[in-house]
Amino acid sequence: MLYNLAYPFMQLSALAHQRYHWCLVMMKRRPKLLLKTSVRPETHYNGLCGKLRRADTILLSRLSPGWAARYAIRMFEKPTRMPCMANDLEFEQQSQQHQLTFNKCRINVFCHEPPASVPVQGTILLVHGWEGRSVMFRPLTEKLLANGYRVIAPDLIAHGSSEGERCSFYDLAQLLLQINQQFGAFHAAIGHSFGGTALAMAIDAGLSTHRLIKIGSPDGLGNLLDSYIDYYRIPAVLKDRLKQIYHRRYGMHPDMIDTPLWKTLSLPTLLCHDRNDTIIDITQAQKMSAAFPNCELFLTDGWGHRGVLKDRNIHQKIIEFMQSEAT
Repeated sequence: MLYNLAYPFMQLSALAHQRYHWCLVMMKRRPKLLLKTSVRPETHYNGLCGKLRRADTILLSRLSPGWAARYAIRMFEKPTRMPCMANDLEFEQQSQQHQLTFNKCRINVFCHEPPASVPVQGTILLVHGWEGRSVMFRPLTEKLLANGYRVIAPDLIAHGSSEGERCSFYDLAQLLLQINQQFGAFHAAIGHSFGGTALAMAIDAGLSTHRLIKIGSPDGLGNLLDSYIDYYRIPAVLKDRLKQIYHRRYGMHPDMIDTPLWKTLSLPTLLCHDRNDTIIDITQAQKMSAAFPNCELFLTDGWGHRGVLKDRNIHQKIIEFMQSEAT
């Protein structure tokens, strides 16, 4: 299709772009920091990539809606990897690194231990969001360690330093169950954005944790797929077909991963959301808050979708939530 035909030319353009950066640095017209950024079609030509994929989907929908729906799923399930800064790599290297195999892919799991002088309070599972990586939780991880919590933070399949090219939310839930089997029950499980959705699915499937904390998470998978179709202006007729494919493949309809599922999760739940989140609107958090049987909603201001992970008020609220539930 158009995207596959154009991709080699975008790669050549990206290579030339990278060489141009190198020349600027050699001539001392740009700082060396510029060379730490890898120029890739998926990141630097994201707009063009989106237009080509959208054109492919429209063409396919006229030939075969089924083909178009499967193509849309492949696009949806292929995340762009987030780069890692040097200081974050150093933080990862300070942890104990474990590996497991999931769907023939190597998954890296980072285990952070609290200082020896601090009594261990329990083990916490941290699950990053779509196109994220575990080191995004670094500020929260440092707070948890200082309070005596052991932290298990995987780079999910097709994310960060783990292998894989594609993954679905259903795959992520199964991966979390495998991590649960390896590291045992968790004192709490914390998920950011789509990681919170995958966590809830995993808990429904049997993941063992005493409490759930979701930060900036969407209100359901079905609505998320609808928003994806709308955002990329993919023909709306594909919405139902796409969901039907997921239903046949995994046995659970995406629209059921919503209020019907949240109502069945009775464990203590904390929902954290920033009022200035432009990715996941605050109304989604309010909707979930009304659905979870044992839930508290905590709102912040001015941090946005990813910046909220640095908010010290949320860090303190999470500690208080876990400690109050433990007494």
